[in-house]
Amino acid sequence: MVLAVGAIVVLLRDDGSPSGTGAAGRATQRSDGDVAAPGVPAFRFESARRLVRTMNVRIGRRDRRTIDRASASAVSVLTDLYVKGFLDPANWTEGTYDDAFRGFAGDARREAAARAALLTAGPNAGSRYEAIEPRVGRIVTRVLLDREGRPALLMSVVRFSATATGERPATLRSFGEFFLERRGGSWKIVSFHVTRRDAAEEAA
Repeated sequence: MVLAVGAIVVLLRDDGSPSGTGAAGRATQRSDGDVAAPGVPAFRFESARRLVRTMNVRIGRRDRRTIDRASASAVSVLTDLYVKGFLDPANWTEGTYDDAFRGFAGDARREAAARAALLTAGPNAGSRYEAIEPRVGRIVTRVLLDREGRPALLMSVVRFSATATGERPATLRSFGEFFLERRGGSWKIVSFHVTRRDAAEEAA
């Protein structure tokens, strides 16, 4: 698994220019003079998938559809985490992120909630920033197959960055490794390792 993670890391380029994101929402001036809260910025990961076979088995068309659905589930779970954790103003303006951890299972969910400052824009984001806009989002998922050729474990490596503007502007950077297993009929994060490399920017 360590070697597989290393191979994925090589596939993830640096976050130099925007990729996989849409236009972000900004606070707007209404006709009555009040400032409307910003909406959730459009965001989509640029994603890729790799297969890891544990046995030399033939993968049929039905198996490939199952693999594709599993990979798409990983992207969906992690998109929800990063949107709810960094881009949804309803969360970062209040500094509460309970709904960001819906994709975690059991102990991993409790650990994620305890490390919310690492996995999100942070509890003080509302007092620091006026807007958070996505910049780069890339995910590579390795699908580990069992001896029947079915997905047994998903391993996703994520590179994400966003531009936070306001009184204390910053570039928010998150690099994460996530392991997902099927729990209760859906894929859930059961283990993770995330590092942050945020950088302060000069105020305009």
